[in-house]
This record gives sequence, structure tokens and C-alpha cells, in this order.
Amino acid sequence: MTSKCPECSGGRARPARPVSRRSFLGLGLGALAAWLAGCRRAAIPTAAPSPTSVMEASPSPSPSLPSPSPFPPSSPSSSPPPPTPSPSPVPPTYTPMQPTPTQPPSPTPKPAPALSRPALVAHWPAIPTSRVVVVRHSGVWMADGTPDMAIVLQMLDAGVSTLTGVADVPAVWRTLFDPGERVLLKVNCISYGGPTQPAVAYAVARRLQDAGLPAENILIFDRTDAELAAAGYTLNEGGPGVQCHGARGDGAEAVLTQASVRFYQEFDASDAIVNVPIPKQHGSAGVSVSLKNHYGSVNRPGSLHGNWCDPAIAELNAQPNVRDKTRLIVGAALNVSPWNWNQPERENALLLSFDPVALDTVGRDILVRHRQALGLDTSSLIEGARHLGTAQALGLGTADASRIDLREVVLG
Repeated sequence: MTSKCPECSGGRARPARPVSRRSFLGLGLGALAAWLAGCRRAAIPTAAPSPTSVMEASPSPSPSLPSPSPFPPSSPSSSPPPPTPSPSPVPPTYTPMQPTPTQPPSPTPKPAPALSRPALVAHWPAIPTSRVVVVRHSGVWMADGTPDMAIVLQMLDAGVSTLTGVADVPAVWRTLFDPGERVLLKVNCISYGGPTQPAVAYAVARRLQDAGLPAENILIFDRTDAELAAAGYTLNEGGPGVQCHGARGDGAEAVLTQASVRFYQEFDASDAIVNVPIPKQHGSAGVSVSLKNHYGSVNRPGSLHGNWCDPAIAELNAQPNVRDKTRLIVGAALNVSPWNWNQPERENALLLSFDPVALDTVGRDILVRHRQALGLDTSSLIEGARHLGTAQALGLGTADASRIDLREVVLG
């Protein structure tokens, strides 16, 4: 017997221990109750923990950018040891994509041509291909185990420039977002050992401020305060600076094939979304990257886990609250979780795209590579990620390698 919902079990199926008949009956009733309840949100604390460390992006950090609290341990002592590396085969029908080595466009003395938001964000099926950019830097992690914010910003800038083909990065941000807009950064903090790295979310927030958005118009969001704080984010609701808090109530309804759910009201209130997921394996969906990240955007995700989360993931992302508002996807792949959410592996990368399906397809390739190197089964990631094909059928983007323009930038 294994736990079916990784959101409730830390992302890894847990074997059950032998029990007596009476205990078995009790466990069965408990499991039924848990299934009916779905993946419940954790309790919200009444006060934010005080940060005890400062993460600086430059010698003179912006006073409106909060300093994240310490990162949680990446390998809790209660977690099992990693598997012994032993390369494993992949299904014969699967071929990972090969990136094209690329350098970001060089600045020119000539003024940049006028930019158009629809032209910048266009991807398949509106145009023949969708671009995905992987930016790598081997020195992104500092000696204390936290990311170097200056390098993260450098990676983000190189990614945005390469994604759009525009050397003037500030102009790209000003084109993608208007100064008065309310922008929600959707992070993933379900697993404390392997969340969206706060340095990546705060780097995105900084560039939004550089583009003219007030810090108070930027909300770093996941479903609960408790998960955000445990993942290293600085909670802030109503104070000066970048906002950061969990859900405060339900909003618009989404009627899907498997169930009806409601977005949290923060999505109704936002004008634009930056999806900031972390790539990880998922026992009920094959992989969890940007598309699956929105299970933390609705109130009853537990009702959407049947049939490998298909077509629920694709249908959820086709809702106006997601499809019409998402302006950019920044995959926080400094760490990835190919086997245990609380024991992530270093990848030292950011993934950027306007196409969530293409980005998730590239994220799956990364996870497959890690699992193959560890000698773990890869078929569940490849064959279980059925939602990628469904999302393509709904026109959300492409999972077809021939339509994905994959670029790789290595900065160090």
C-alpha cells in the first residue's frame, strides 16, 4: 500500500508497515476520510516568524525588497539515504531534447525598436515554435548553501534576453508589465526541503520593481503562510515592500471534468502572473513543473488527482485566471527533485519560457536525466505525464520536440 497523494506525503510514496486486522480497519476508515477531505491546506499562523539572516543582491540592496529568512535544511535527518547511482534505461520511444548552445544578444548603441507584448509572448500554436531557455551557472550556490542573489539576477537577465532576443532587459520587463498592475508570483512551497528557491522569486520581484511596479503591487503567493515561511520566505501582508502571504479566501469557480474547484481570491485580484515553479517528480502526475504548480492555486486540489491528474491539470491551466494572466514562466531549477521532494539534487539552472507545456517538457527531461543517473525508474515520468499531451491538445503550448526551440546559456 502506498500513499496516493504526494502533496500529503511529501512527494514520495511511503510503504505501509504490517498491521493487525483491527488496526487495518482503523487505517482504512482514516484513509477514506482523508481522501474525502482532499489535500487540506496547512493551518495559517497568526504571526510571521522574524527573519534571522539577510540575503543581499548587491552592496546596496533595495530597501523595498525583504530579506528572506534562513533556508530550511535540504536533507532532513529523517529522510532515507539517496539511492546508489546506477544508470537505468528509458523507454525506447523517448528521446530527450538537445539544446542549442547560445549567447545572450549583445547590447547595441542603437535604440531598441518598439516592443510589443503580444509579439514577445507569442508561442506555439500562434507561431511555429516555442522557445525555452536553460541558463546555467555552476557558482550560483554559496558556501553557506544559499544561492548568490547577484548570480541569480545575472542568470535571470541572460534568460530574459535570450528568450526574447532583446538585449535591453529592462525594456522587456516594461513591455511585459505595466507600472500599475498587480502581479502575483506563484511559487511552490509544499515540500520544505525542495521549494521554489526564494532567491529566484525575489530576483523576479526586483526586476518587476526595476520596471516601475511598486513593491506593494507584487505578491509572492502559495496556498499557506506556514509553507511559505518554512520555505524561507518573509511573510508580509499590508506592510511596505513586496507582499508575501497565503490564501485568504476563495474566488472564481473553475468547473472541470473531474470536479469543480475555486481559485483563491488572490488570483481574481491579480492583473498578471509570473509562474515560478520547481521541477519535481510527482506520483500522481509524472512530473510537477509549471502546469501542476497551479494545484496550489485552487481550494480543492485533492479532488483533481484521478487518472494521472488528466485532464484536470490541462483544464485548470486553460481557465482565464491562468491562461489570460500568465506573462512569464521562470522555472527555479537551482535544485530539482527527481525522487524525494525533501532531498533535491543540484541543477544550477533557471528555465524560462512563455510556453508552459514546452517548459514542462524540458523540465521532465532534466528529471529523467537525474533519475536515470540514480538508477531509478523513468517510465512514470515519461508515460505518467499525460497532461502534457492534453495541454497541447487544448492549445496551451507544445510538448512536441520538433516545435521546441531549446537554447542553453552557460554563464560560469
